Amino acid sequence: MLTIRSHSHDYSVDEYPSLRAALESVLRSKGTLFLVDEAVLRNYADAFDGLVPEEKRIVIKASEEQKSFERLTPVFLDLLARGLKRDGLLVVVGGGVLQDIGCFIATVLFRGVRWELIPTTLLAQADSCIGSKSSINIGSYKNQIGTFYPPHRVLLVGEVLRSLPWDEIRSGLGEVIKLQLIAGESGFNELMSDLNSVPPEGDWAVISKWVRRSMAVKIPYIEEDESDRGIRNILNYGHTFGHAYESATKYAIPHGIAVLLGILTATYLSVRLGLVPASHYQELKKQLMSWCHPYQAALANADRDAIFKAIRHDKKNTGDTVNCILTRGVGHMEKMKVDFLGDLVPAVGEFIEREVG
Repeated sequence: MLTIRSHSHDYSVDEYPSLRAALESVLRSKGTLFLVDEAVLRNYADAFDGLVPEEKRIVIKASEEQKSFERLTPVFLDLLARGLKRDGLLVVVGGGVLQDIGCFIATVLFRGVRWELIPTTLLAQADSCIGSKSSINIGSYKNQIGTFYPPHRVLLVGEVLRSLPWDEIRSGLGEVIKLQLIAGESGFNELMSDLNSVPPEGDWAVISKWVRRSMAVKIPYIEEDESDRGIRNILNYGHTFGHAYESATKYAIPHGIAVLLGILTATYLSVRLGLVPASHYQELKKQLMSWCHPYQAALANADRDAIFKAIRHDKKNTGDTVNCILTRGVGHMEKMKVDFLGDLVPAVGEFIEREVG
């Protein structure tokens, strides 16, 4: 068990052998209602049957369209109609989309209601389940509304990862790779060695190991800078570009793979700015580009104007410069302001044309 310090309340990360065992644990609380990912319920109906009554579940189809300010009103009303009270418990069962929706609702409903999270994707387990943040889309703008309000408990269940398509596992591994690049050469090299031996059907002992190792990297950043105003920004390595690539391709690229492409873009830009030798970029490309296949084709065909518009509207940017997390080598990332027209636009255009196209 891990305990994570937060300004609002400390919270734990506990491991359970099965989804049903995790559900039994949360049902000990009175007044419990559930937000459940439709796909999870479909794949693990037996875990819910006879344990969680249908009137206690709100089933949501996870999508970026659902994770929008405009679509939350019916969910709020449904929770109220089903009797959720200020002293109740909201349990969120799903991946990043459900987590964002649940966290946002728990933050503002009754000005804060207790919530617990059962993350069901590798992306959520290895990265987003800790850190307190919710991000909600509004209109065409991705993640522009959000809050900081951690779950009161995270319940990890390894078995739920076994039903995921390999591309979803790869997407989660994108964030795992990012965290180990930030941590330093030793962890990154060990990870890549492990991943080279992981078969397409997955090696769950290896994946479980890197879930725990990823949390260990992230915890010091979020405990020191929970509101994401300082050192925690380093965890956005690859995200300025990755989010833009997702948006411009209408989410045809899975998030973690977009982050890997964003990491390569940030490294390519770092070379152009003289921060790191070209050999570092070439080595990283050799290690990471195969994990992006075949999604780099979607980036090659993406509308460049849409990419640059998305970067412009990133919530971290102001004026004529863009805040980027750049690199001086593995384990040495830093936040820098980059001239949008003079440096960023030509670097991104060249990266897509020469390295991806």
